[in-house]
Amino acid sequence: VSGDGVFAGGVLLTSILLRWGCVVFFEAFFSCIPDRQRTFREIDLKRNFSKSADGTWIIKHGPDDYKTGKTYGDRPPLVISPELTPSIDLFIDRWRPCLEPVGGNFFSQPRTGKPFTADSVYSLVARQCYKYTGRKTNPHLLRDMIVTHVRKSDASEKELEALALYMGHSISMQRDSYDRRTLNQKVAPAIDLLNTVNNRKATDDG
Repeated sequence: VSGDGVFAGGVLLTSILLRWGCVVFFEAFFSCIPDRQRTFREIDLKRNFSKSADGTWIIKHGPDDYKTGKTYGDRPPLVISPELTPSIDLFIDRWRPCLEPVGGNFFSQPRTGKPFTADSVYSLVARQCYKYTGRKTNPHLLRDMIVTHVRKSDASEKELEALALYMGHSISMQRDSYDRRTLNQKVAPAIDLLNTVNNRKATDDG
């Protein structure tokens, strides 16, 4: 394949290679924004995907663009890592036209040029996760994993609240619907806290 995204004979990239490129971007975008798959399916260059003042790509959502929009209204800009900017620029300028996209959608199905559907994204994510981990999962479970991982960390309540807002839900929903920690994992910080307090008291008394 040449640097212009074509074979030596002048044939456009095959649907397999273009599909692989979409997979890479789906995974990269999700690592930056642990959001619902709809967010990525509906990225539109003419409507909600643009560059900020510093040249970083962002996704902008109004109340009608996401599930809990009626509750939370306009979302803060969803920021794609600046490290991805050169690759996104290249994809838009050189590779995306090969898909012959119907409309302004960033992600297009290789054979039709139409936006990905919920089922096609589900299948794409499930296959890739199984391929590299040997475990079955889906886009929604990936969100659960992110929240569970963060809540296992030393993140402060303020940071957890900020993550909830960024993901378009409340701190209570984050805790009740997305947190997959076991009961023992949830109470472990309390046990550590009590041990620390007791050890400090014993040291002070000694």
